[in-house]
Amino acid sequence: MKCNYCEKILSDDADLVLNYFYHIELDHYDSLDNEDKMMHDIRKKMLQSKENYELKKKNVGDSDLIFNTKNSEI
Repeated sequence: MKCNYCEKILSDDADLVLNYFYHIELDHYDSLDNEDKMMHDIRKKMLQSKENYELKKKNVGDSDLIFNTKNSEI
């Protein structure tokens, strides 16, 4: 996939969208208009939230499983 802002070609692998996101953030964030910057920031917060959730889930466990085992009659 070719970047819309430069000539860089990103490899078509499983992380294409994430790689493109980080490429835009590092190289082209200042050239985005206000609406695109806002959408980029929202995506960044969503990715950070997902990473935090995955870390918490790994350390604490799945909240549904914990809740269900505490409140089950079995």
